[in-house]
Amino acid sequence: MQPRTLLIVALLALLASARANEVEGSLLLGSVQGYMEQATKKVQDALTSMQKSEVAVRARDWMDGGFTSLKSYWSTFTDTVSSLWDSSPKALPAPATEP
Repeated sequence: MQPRTLLIVALLALLASARANEVEGSLLLGSVQGYMEQATKKVQDALTSMQKSEVAVRARDWMDGGFTSLKSYWSTFTDTVSSLWDSSPKALPAPATEP
């Protein structure tokens, strides 16, 4: 074989190898994207079903009731402290001292 023919065959082999790797990379990327889309859909479905579940609804109601109770307690506490503050005697001026 002539060196020129050998060089052309080697370049064609490299080109074919690079093309095969490119197609293989595209297939790998496509399968990873497909997997990620399926995983995302499953997670979204799980979250949706969790939000609609009876346990989640009860927990949400319990938390709302707890916050309402806490707000009521805080309001009562601040009203009591305010009334104590308002009913405290005013400071009388100090008697003048004679020199």
